[in-house]
Amino acid sequence: MSTSAASGDDASPLGRWQRRIVVSLMLVLTACGTDAARSSPTLRPSPSASISEEPGFGTVEPAPGSDSEVYGPNPGAIVVAIDPGHGGCLDWGVPDPSERGVELAEKTLTLEIAHRLRDRLEAEGIGVVMIRDGDDALAGDDYPPLDCQGPPWRDVNGDGLSGFGDDALPEATRTRDELQARLDLANLAQADALVSIHINSPSAGGQRIEIAFSETFYTDETSWGVEATARLAELVQAGVVDRLAPLATYERGDRGLTAHNFYLVAPPLIEETDERPNRWAQPTRGGLMPVVLAEVGSITLRAEHDLLSSPQGQDAVAAGVFDGLAAFFGERELAGRIGLADAGPSQPMPVAGDGPMYWPPVAPVGPLKLRLTNTGTAAWASGMELVAGWEETDQPYLAFAPGGLVPLDVEVPALAPGESVVVEVILPSPPAGRGVAWISLGSGGETLADHGSPALQLSSEAS
Repeated sequence: MSTSAASGDDASPLGRWQRRIVVSLMLVLTACGTDAARSSPTLRPSPSASISEEPGFGTVEPAPGSDSEVYGPNPGAIVVAIDPGHGGCLDWGVPDPSERGVELAEKTLTLEIAHRLRDRLEAEGIGVVMIRDGDDALAGDDYPPLDCQGPPWRDVNGDGLSGFGDDALPEATRTRDELQARLDLANLAQADALVSIHINSPSAGGQRIEIAFSETFYTDETSWGVEATARLAELVQAGVVDRLAPLATYERGDRGLTAHNFYLVAPPLIEETDERPNRWAQPTRGGLMPVVLAEVGSITLRAEHDLLSSPQGQDAVAAGVFDGLAAFFGERELAGRIGLADAGPSQPMPVAGDGPMYWPPVAPVGPLKLRLTNTGTAAWASGMELVAGWEETDQPYLAFAPGGLVPLDVEVPALAPGESVVVEVILPSPPAGRGVAWISLGSGGETLADHGSPALQLSSEAS
């Protein structure tokens, strides 16, 4: 990813990075592959709980406990989404400045780092969603002029355009749909955190600058952004810098954190303004959890590029991101996971069609059994309430909590870290048209969703 992205104004959070993807790649894509395999999210299930014979009330299952470095009380209840930046036939990210081929392009290196991070997390019992697990593009990769014969284009963000869109900013259409699909997968997996891995390409006046540094981006425009997301960004940044420093035989910089609304980290734009006149420049459905975009290093300095291309360098970056995640989950006090008790962990799978790929499961008819798990480091306060509400919508799921959330008639125990319970509830009546239910835990006028723990969302009918 080019450093020029960081200098774009907030009116166009995509910055120059997205605008130059196709132009820059046209020169180097004649040898690009045509692998169109779909990514399959991988999740580690949480331990199952026994259901009380009394409807609507469950017995508390103790935290299983473990020696996990990430979350000792119940590591299987944590899900991390890993986004290897770029990918697919058309989007190489930053090509190798030395023109040695796709094997050393940004998209290849970010996937290698992501796989090493996945392995570390899974070894500690953490559930992992790989946003892409190969050289894939989720929202389409079909461009025969460059021998790209991937899946057909999809309009994922709902702007009425797909593929290369119109002539005004054609590449942005494809990029926005791709990034929206990645957010949708993480959101419906109810990931506790989404980490997007990139490698920078510093430039000035169109010329590459041979320097090396790490920088991490986030948004401070969500209710959990100033605290939770900023803290995750800080910890990931520190982890990467600390792990790369002993290996670098050259000067490396630490550019710290930058709050900037790149598409993947930004919230939806509710109201257009003079400064932000285009709501499509931000996602239709933003990340419902802390999301950080880590520019782990620079591709323009040959020594740094060689380090990031080596197993040692990739291990160091993966270890640094892992360190940041472990520290984050080790100090996150208030958090929780809500899931369907009879269905196991959420594993979103793509649906057919030319619109959004990922949709929530359909709400079962009748009583609903839910598993509630405390995934924080502090016990839940007594008096927590399970709250729910419906909203009629043609969107696959909700970007915000609907108005009028109501308490459900069930007792929520004051669970200790890692403990879980299965409860049985009756949801309010759905709307006449297609609706989506939003289910979270609330206390004192706030819900866990306000702190970055994604709500469970269920549809009233199949997509």
